[in-house]
Amino acid sequence: MEQIDIHEDWRFWPVICIALLYPINNSLIALAIPLYFFRQGVDVRFIGIIAAGAAMTYCFSPILFKNVADKIGRKLCVIIALLGTSLAQLVFYFTLDPLIFFISRLSEGLVTGLFWPNLQASISDNAFQDHRRKLSRFNFGWNSGVLLGFLTGALILFVIDDLKIIFFTAPILVFSATLISILFFQESKKYNAKTVNPERMTEYANSNFHKSKDYRIPKILPIMLVTSFAFAKGSVNILYPIKSEIIGFELYTVYLLAAFALLTQLISTTFASYLSIKSLKKVVMVCLFSLIIIFIFFGITTDFLIFAILYLLMGFFAGILISFGIKLSLMQNVKYQTSKYSNILESSIGLAFLITPIFAAYLASNDLTLAFYIISLGFSLYLISSLILLRKLQAE
Repeated sequence: MEQIDIHEDWRFWPVICIALLYPINNSLIALAIPLYFFRQGVDVRFIGIIAAGAAMTYCFSPILFKNVADKIGRKLCVIIALLGTSLAQLVFYFTLDPLIFFISRLSEGLVTGLFWPNLQASISDNAFQDHRRKLSRFNFGWNSGVLLGFLTGALILFVIDDLKIIFFTAPILVFSATLISILFFQESKKYNAKTVNPERMTEYANSNFHKSKDYRIPKILPIMLVTSFAFAKGSVNILYPIKSEIIGFELYTVYLLAAFALLTQLISTTFASYLSIKSLKKVVMVCLFSLIIIFIFFGITTDFLIFAILYLLMGFFAGILISFGIKLSLMQNVKYQTSKYSNILESSIGLAFLITPIFAAYLASNDLTLAFYIISLGFSLYLISSLILLRKLQAE
């Protein structure tokens, strides 16, 4: 039987490009929503609903579409998702009416259920890929995308103080990602061990997630980790822009501070991809405790420099949490030879991003400072839960 050298097996760069471009689009829009509609006089509670629009459908769409890739392949799933997002965002060029905008976001969240789970699962499909290296690059790619999105937003608004330009610019990134997916995205191939060059087996057995079979992973733990990330990001993306407007900071500074958070998040997610499970178990406790303190200070301060420091710290600690969650999810995929854990993880993120903006906006409509304190209390509950779950994460 002819043996295959897995080094020349799969073209990975389109995954990185797509994972870079899509978050640029999303981060541009995410911060523009509370800023634009708050200036339009829309009720804060409805702004929270608009911000959660994509998450309303995304919280179930990954589960709904979990078997679609088995029938049509991951490439077609990614193409359909990006085409659907492109069509949904074409609405921006015609109207930014709150209700129509909300419906557009619902449509976008639905098709995104075909996007992230299949992009992630393409990494774990081939058992002989260097998973840790590719996961690190994947984390670097999507975090870089979000960072570039915030920097782009800050630059645009520094030059042109008009939020509409954000909604006209963002869809171009999705159009570009769609073209790359059609022309270059490649299905990840699955190989039987007998067809793989035996000289490469030892190297990859030591560098991928084969050792995942040695761990008993509580199924709720990856979900808890990624939802704690979404809880931090989703709440601050609603609460801080409103506080910034009340204080009177320049419009572009909201994007600038978000870029600070993504810079440290990019570093921490990439770094955490290489940490051992034993090390990550200890680091998680530090991350959650730190987020409790950070959100208390968000409620107290009105100083821009302190806000900048808080964003840097929040990005770093939140990045470790989501990196660990994705790592455990991919380990489960490899252990049970499935991609369903990526789907479950993405639905959990969607649900967290659905609940958090609505919850945070409701709190802010009553007392903005108190809202930050209640979010801090939420992280205390995450901390207690992690104490229980991490004890169950053990080698078998």
